[in-house]
Amino acid sequence: MIIYLYGPDSYRRREKINEYVERYKEKYSASSEVFYLDKSEDWERFKNFCKSMSLFEASKLGVVFDYSNLDKKELKEFISLIKENLENKDITLILNSDKKPTKDFSFLLKTPVISHSFENLEGTELNKFLDSEIKKRNIEMDAKSKEMLLAGCGKNLCNLILELDKLSLLNEKKIDIKILEKHIDLLPEIDVFSQLNKIRTSYSVGEKLGFLEDLLRRGADPAMIFNISAASPYLTKEQKVKMADYDVAIKSGKLEYNEVLLSMMLE
Repeated sequence: MIIYLYGPDSYRRREKINEYVERYKEKYSASSEVFYLDKSEDWERFKNFCKSMSLFEASKLGVVFDYSNLDKKELKEFISLIKENLENKDITLILNSDKKPTKDFSFLLKTPVISHSFENLEGTELNKFLDSEIKKRNIEMDAKSKEMLLAGCGKNLCNLILELDKLSLLNEKKIDIKILEKHIDLLPEIDVFSQLNKIRTSYSVGEKLGFLEDLLRRGADPAMIFNISAASPYLTKEQKVKMADYDVAIKSGKLEYNEVLLSMMLE
């Protein structure tokens, strides 16, 4: 039997692998084997795994990574081995790929192969995932802190989970922007709060632009910079209205984050 997991969302692919492996362990009380086929020793081990069957084994499970790195000859042999085991009930192979199948592997999207696609979560689905993971950790996060966390981690769920795990270890169970600022060392990317405080207290447009340029050069996401700025407890009433206007302009597609940040520095 062949199980095919593909797509850029490595976190949910890994979770699905764990799910299948645990099911296998419960049913057969046996361990699975893992193969990284960019390693020559694993390639040889994988071929033996597919071709041999012990009298003492009721079933075998193999988890396969990096098969796209095989050379042309090896790839042809790999495809042949997979096709030979499409309906083999004694061997289960879980194939992993971060990309959609090429023409040579299009058969993996057809029966009897079991396939699962893991595209990056966006919008409502991403927010549902975040809310679910927050609940699992028995913490609470307000809308602004969630927005900032998503802006910092983007679509990388592995980073998002890592940051949530860090936050769950804090004494505070209700997380807001002030808590995040207090524990700046736990935040992703770079020390954004520190740089934004320098921008806030500077009266020089040149200095502000320099601090912003440094943030962007070191990899800070423009959306994260804006969202933290918009949630700042130091904003005046007029500034809050201005940030709300910027937010509407961004979400309606009239302005980009970089354009808004530049305008903010010039004010």
